[in-house]
Amino acid sequence: MADIKTTANDQLSNTTYGGTSEGMTRYNMYYTASRLNLTLHDGPRSTPAIYYMESDCSLIKLLLLLRRGDAKTSPMVAFAKLHLTSRHMQIGKGDCRKDAGDEIVWEELRREKNLLVRSDYHFGTSEGGESGKRVEFDWRKNKKKLAKTVYDCLDRDGRTVAKMFSGGSFNWKKGGEVEILEELDEGLKEVLIVSALAIWAMEALNYKSLLQGFSSGDKKN
Repeated sequence: MADIKTTANDQLSNTTYGGTSEGMTRYNMYYTASRLNLTLHDGPRSTPAIYYMESDCSLIKLLLLLRRGDAKTSPMVAFAKLHLTSRHMQIGKGDCRKDAGDEIVWEELRREKNLLVRSDYHFGTSEGGESGKRVEFDWRKNKKKLAKTVYDCLDRDGRTVAKMFSGGSFNWKKGGEVEILEELDEGLKEVLIVSALAIWAMEALNYKSLLQGFSSGDKKN
């Protein structure tokens, strides 16, 4: 097995930001009128939204609700909870407001301890694993992109399964882009999407995403 940190750094340094990566589906993130919520499209804004991200914010936490559809009334399929006093987050599959007991599994999205540079994240899930087998993922930050949020998500074999690019603080229309490997099953794709949105939101709250992470040539998409 390749060393995952070395593989991640090599892949990040060789990435060309512009045009959807081979074998991946791109979801363009567009702000709604409030800028607190997003619609996610697999094409330009004129195409139907595939997902809707609703934000529920309080003084100590931010809850992100991923809905399959184009509105707040669409069914919730995944969620993320950001504790504003902690560097760690929680993510899960399903409807965290409706389901109870063992129906909901809260997974921890852990940020590595690093005070000097922006950190990478790690999480595990049973979604998409063979026979319910748990799978592990690492979101690796491209630390060469100053004041930008650009991440690759790798599995334990060093394969890139997702990418995330922030639109930056000064982009009032497009919040960013998420790319997901097409061959994955739907449940795992949605967990990866909500984990990307959680990191996107955390870096925005910490003023780490000042500049646009994707190429200006894609801004119109």
